[in-house]
Amino acid sequence: MLQHAASRFAGPLARTAAELENLRRLAAFRRERDLRWHSRLRESDLILDLIEECRVRGYALLPGQVWASVVRFIGEIDPALRDRLGSSRRPDHASDALFAAQAEICRHRLDERRPRTARIIPLFAAASPARSVAGSPADAG
Repeated sequence: MLQHAASRFAGPLARTAAELENLRRLAAFRRERDLRWHSRLRESDLILDLIEECRVRGYALLPGQVWASVVRFIGEIDPALRDRLGSSRRPDHASDALFAAQAEICRHRLDERRPRTARIIPLFAAASPARSVAGSPADAG
């Protein structure tokens, strides 16, 4: 997208404005992703509260609606975790799987926040070899 915006405008000021607008859009997208991971952590906490309520009431197995929420949530985070979850509806097993899903969410959040190397944007067009100055150290050899 940056390359397209840069080639569409003729002047350097117009290109810079287009690149800055694109960076603002990317930052807004990143904020939305951060909020999405945060809301998933909140959702997992709510499901864990439901599981604890089932423990307090002495249920040996989770009710169908709570179990469906656990399976759906874990499947959205990591399908391999859902496969490991199996069909055991015991509250302890479900809470362990949710804790593993929370760890995966935290790992995703850390990976997204880890600094990455930026793309280098050349300020000037690359000099062609025909324009080399006579007497430069490259010509001395």
